[in-house]
Amino acid sequence: MRAWLALLDGAAGELHAPATENDRTQGWLCAWRTDARPHPSALQVDPRLLDEQGQACRISLVLLPENARPIADDPIALEARRAVLRDGRPAAVSMLTADPVHLAGAITVARADRPSELIALRDDPFARLGPTRLLDIGEGLLGRVLSCLGPVVERYAGAPWPFDEW
Repeated sequence: MRAWLALLDGAAGELHAPATENDRTQGWLCAWRTDARPHPSALQVDPRLLDEQGQACRISLVLLPENARPIADDPIALEARRAVLRDGRPAAVSMLTADPVHLAGAITVARADRPSELIALRDDPFARLGPTRLLDIGEGLLGRVLSCLGPVVERYAGAPWPFDEW
């Protein structure tokens, strides 16, 4: 089962939480667990990020326009992923994809009660790929994900490499 995320004007999907930026409403971060793309702007995300019990958090969200999406194994994308994982502070990280080949963005999650994670978002390596937004997300949507065992930057059949096997 695939997982999808989209930042929309209204609440939609099986999970959703309000998104604010500098205390101003920016819409709703919405999520679905389904194989078929549920909304035209939905992007595939690591399904482990979705957590109905997830606490409020802050995210760094990088969304790339269709004409500026690198292939997932582009050296810039690989180095950004390595830098985030090397830092070790984020609660969760996932590349966002719209198709099996191209990187459509990234989401980096920091728990609202962890100052070191919040500070790390200010220097999100994925910001090298395109504009980033720091959004506060309500509870009940995103959780913490343990780091992978296997090759964390490679993709397998158009999806992030399975985290629990090598």
